[in-house]
Amino acid sequence: MPRVLIAEPSADVRVLLQHVVTRAGHEAIEYQRSRHGQLPDVDVLLLEPALVGGLELASRLRAEQPHVAIVICSIFSPGPQTQELDAVAHVLKPFSRSALERALEAAGATARRRAGTLPGCA
Repeated sequence: MPRVLIAEPSADVRVLLQHVVTRAGHEAIEYQRSRHGQLPDVDVLLLEPALVGGLELASRLRAEQPHVAIVICSIFSPGPQTQELDAVAHVLKPFSRSALERALEAAGATARRRAGTLPGCA
C-alpha cells in the first residue's frame, strides 16, 4: 500500500485529500513540521506548492528518498518552480475524485519502479 504524504495548507482540503487517498487504497499521512526535522518514509508526496516551505519540502524529500513520486495539487497551472520538481502529475483544483485517483495510481507505480519493486526492475 503506497504511503502518501499530504502537504496541503487548508485544513478542509486536507481532510478531503485524506479521504480520497484512503478510499483509493493508500495510506494517508498528514505533513506536520517536526521539531527534529525528520520526514516520514513515504512513496508519494501530494503537494500544494502554496504551502509555506512546500517547494523546499519536495526538494528535501526527493533528496532523502529518491524513489518518492510527486503529485502537485494546486489552483495554479504548472510553472517553472513546480516543473523543476519533475512531478508525475499536476492536478488542478477543483479536481474530480477520479482525476486525483488516476494521478495517485501513476505516482504509486512510479515510486515502485524507482524503488525497484516492480517485476523486471533492477
